[in-house]
Amino acid sequence: MKTSIYELVETGDELPFDVSLHRVNYVPSHWHNSVEIIFVLSGNLEVTVGSQQHKLAEGDVFLINPCHVHEVMGLDQNIIATFLIPLSYLKENIKGIERISFQCESGTVRPEQRSALDQILQLLAEMVQLSNKKGEAYELDMGIRMLAVFSILMKQFRTSGSSGAMNEKYMERMLRIITYIDEHYRDAISLQSLAEREFLSVPYLSKFFSENIGLNFQSYLTSIRLKHAVEDLLLREELPIADLALNHGFPNAKSFYTAFKNRYHMTPHEYRKQYRPEMAPRKKEDISSHYLNFNHSSALGIIHQFLERSKSREVRKVETLETRAYEIDAARVGTTVKHTWKSLITIGKAKEGLHADVQQHLKYVQRRSPFQYLRFHGIFDDGMMVYHEDEAGQSRYNFRYVDQLFDFLLSIGLKPFIELGFMPSALASDPDQTVFYRASYTSPPKSVDRWCELVERLIRHCMNRYGAAEVESWKFEFWNEPEFHIFWPASQDEYRALYLRTYQTVKRISQSLQIGAPGRIITVDSVSIVKDFFEFCRHHACQPDFIPLHFYPHERIEDMVNAEFIGQMLDTDPYYQLLEEFGGISPNPDFLKERLNAELELLAAYGLSGCEIYLTEWNSTAYHRELTNDTVYKAAYIVKNLLDNLDVIHGFGYWVLSDNIEETFPSRELFHGGLGLIAQYGIPKAAMHAYELLSKLGHTVLAQGEGYIVSAGDGGYQILTYNYCHFDDLYAMGDISFIDHTHRYNGFKHERTLKIDIALMNVPDGRFKMVKHTIDRNQGSSYDAWVAMGAPESLTKEDVQYLKASSCPRRHVSYVDAEPGAALTVCFNLEPHGVALIELTPTYD
Repeated sequence: MKTSIYELVETGDELPFDVSLHRVNYVPSHWHNSVEIIFVLSGNLEVTVGSQQHKLAEGDVFLINPCHVHEVMGLDQNIIATFLIPLSYLKENIKGIERISFQCESGTVRPEQRSALDQILQLLAEMVQLSNKKGEAYELDMGIRMLAVFSILMKQFRTSGSSGAMNEKYMERMLRIITYIDEHYRDAISLQSLAEREFLSVPYLSKFFSENIGLNFQSYLTSIRLKHAVEDLLLREELPIADLALNHGFPNAKSFYTAFKNRYHMTPHEYRKQYRPEMAPRKKEDISSHYLNFNHSSALGIIHQFLERSKSREVRKVETLETRAYEIDAARVGTTVKHTWKSLITIGKAKEGLHADVQQHLKYVQRRSPFQYLRFHGIFDDGMMVYHEDEAGQSRYNFRYVDQLFDFLLSIGLKPFIELGFMPSALASDPDQTVFYRASYTSPPKSVDRWCELVERLIRHCMNRYGAAEVESWKFEFWNEPEFHIFWPASQDEYRALYLRTYQTVKRISQSLQIGAPGRIITVDSVSIVKDFFEFCRHHACQPDFIPLHFYPHERIEDMVNAEFIGQMLDTDPYYQLLEEFGGISPNPDFLKERLNAELELLAAYGLSGCEIYLTEWNSTAYHRELTNDTVYKAAYIVKNLLDNLDVIHGFGYWVLSDNIEETFPSRELFHGGLGLIAQYGIPKAAMHAYELLSKLGHTVLAQGEGYIVSAGDGGYQILTYNYCHFDDLYAMGDISFIDHTHRYNGFKHERTLKIDIALMNVPDGRFKMVKHTIDRNQGSSYDAWVAMGAPESLTKEDVQYLKASSCPRRHVSYVDAEPGAALTVCFNLEPHGVALIELTPTYD
């Protein structure tokens, strides 16, 4: 990109002006046919307009009128927001703008202008936030704010005339001269040679240059050379200063040192030492000719803090209203569905199923939304005390805790879905290979024979206790995510060999026992693992009875957990850090649907279309401390994804039921962003209530579309609607600067209020009881109830009771009459992330 003293401000298709974030080093003298506003977010700058210098510090705003020559120099590490508003745009909206100038500089405002300047700062900050979030009607919101800025400028900061502006009469000549200097600054350019090119006298050209630029020719040439030299100074640490000077047109190193120190008040070596560390990881193509790249989260965090202090935070933003209307024939035959999402729910480790609080959570879910299976891992963890070796090295077994767990599960209608893993420490070939806060041992067994004996002893013990038919109805998933070194530190050959021996052991006990593998994440590129595994199974006649899969919407999740990445992380347990430090999420709201479809195609290619498939883990995130996990967003996420994939596979094991999970150190905070449907103290989150509403659907689907489903069952009708809003692009990239513990709804886009009217045609005549259940931020969300009650750090018994009561979905009961030939219409008004269900049940009065 060539540097020109004249900048043609190019705007995108979306906006007629430019809003950008930068870290500025040095921008040589230039002008453009636009108003430029500089908003300093951090650090210090020096802006020279004509011959006048202006010092700017954090929080300052400075306006540069069109066609005024100016340069910008960073005095230290800084972040600025720039707003370039073309004169053509202003002419369309402000009459006579070409005859108007503005004087707006924070350091010179009068006391009576302070309030107006604060309003401008507020609007500028909001535009920076909007330009990075790009929500619904973002272009309109940006335009409204930009015009509001100029409305204030016209009222409070207007001056007449355009003193100091570039004379348009000479622009063409100046552009020609400057372009030549840009292209030949490395050469020995002189005022004499330029004068000859332009057919001008040397004195005239010298005067022309000074009057239009504000610098003499030599000073301007030096500034251009310095600009390019400084970029190489930062980017090419290996380049000697003398070579750098010659590469950019300086006659020798001494002249470069002199010019550099005059401009930056330090030597090139000192400058490189001060600024190089931040630039070191950057690639050269990432550096613009004027501004330096930086972490946008830093800037956006500053904007967020600015808006936090602003009174405007007290005003809830106006949402877009979207209306949809559907006609549904209630007399149609419909499609029978099994609601396979009811098949499976999960906890973390087997030992957690013995905790009193987790057992209470399981009882709660079985009362409100009963499931068939409970999946867990760690059946052989040391905490279950299943296996140890005596002093003589002989294997010893104890299934007391296993019995307690399985007795409890069966008593509440849950069958075990057992992951065969991890390894008892006494049997691990490498006890140093562990994962999770409460260590699970991940290495292969030191003796495959002893491992197989352990598996056989467990299964035979259960068959003796619960009967063969019962145990044959259970599921046994072999190992957890073997594609990751953190979970399987051995080779894939060793994994397949251990699977084969385990498979043979299980089938030797009973051919009716069900074993599944490999339990891998479908957002990871594991085609080669799949191919090798199923070819191995075909060759050794050990095809799994079902295929367990995991889903977390991170396109590059392997970068989070592979061995190379972990090896780069210091001073903390790496996997523990990965579980807790949010690093981004997929921007694709349909990621689960697309990945499941791709997986079904992949398995079909291996002749496995008839095999049962279970998502034994799925969630909107893999992070145990993602603050949106506690919000009402999660209710809409669950409803959308389960309905989008209704009966596509045989089970959806949401990870995880309870926040009380021992993979990380427990948080002292109630709403800490845990993965569970139920928080501490048995307080259900909005996500749990989503399952409760889903469980009320009938087994005949009459109609389904974006945001709704209509079902029939038990003689009545059920209409479930949801208003799903996905994460915005910034949040998806990992920027969490816009949210905190009590403000967790700032990371979404396309938020709108959704009005859905559904007209049921051909409903039998008669009176219906209509029960409407609503989950939104005002009702059905224990997190929002907690915020509303003051977000207390610790809870009393009364606080817990209050939150449990406040977390119930809103319930409204009324009666409607279905008249002959008329539609029965039901209406929904859904806030962003809202979920609502209407049950229509005939009465027999």
